[in-house]
Amino acid sequence: MKKFNKFESDLIIDSLHYYIANVESEILELQEKGKRCIFAPGFYTMAKNELVERVKDMTKKQKQYE
Repeated sequence: MKKFNKFESDLIIDSLHYYIANVESEILELQEKGKRCIFAPGFYTMAKNELVERVKDMTKKQKQYE
C-alpha cells in the first residue's frame, strides 16, 4: 500500500481536527437543548485519535539530513 507524504498526512490530520471539533460542538449543543444524541461527547475524539495514529503510521518517514 502506498504511504502518505508529509503534506497529505498534515492535510488529513488537520481536516480530522476541524471536523471532529465541529461534531463535538454539535453534540454539546444538542445536550444543552435537552435533546439526545446517539453518540456521547468524546466518542468522535477517541475515534479521531485512533485515526491520527493510523495516518502517522502510514506516512513516509522524513529523512534526517546532517
